[in-house]
Amino acid sequence: MQYESGEEVKLGDIVEYDVGPNEFVSANVVMLGEDYSHSELEEGFLQWVTTDNVLEKDNVVVEVEHEKDSYMFTTLCCFKLKRRADA
Repeated sequence: MQYESGEEVKLGDIVEYDVGPNEFVSANVVMLGEDYSHSELEEGFLQWVTTDNVLEKDNVVVEVEHEKDSYMFTTLCCFKLKRRADA
């Protein structure tokens, strides 16, 4: 799974996306659709996603920074890697 830039997507990546004119939001990649690998998800949410298989293979789940348990299912279109979690 890769960003439009060609870089590999990793759990914990901090990404940025446009929500309006000159307005950007940062989010943390918390689950990958290709293999359902995940990190630190609320247990009820995780159980629902894995039991009902609601995450498509080419999508990810991100958690908006500074908004605990605010999850969004999305493609990687228009997401920009801001920094790696381990950087």
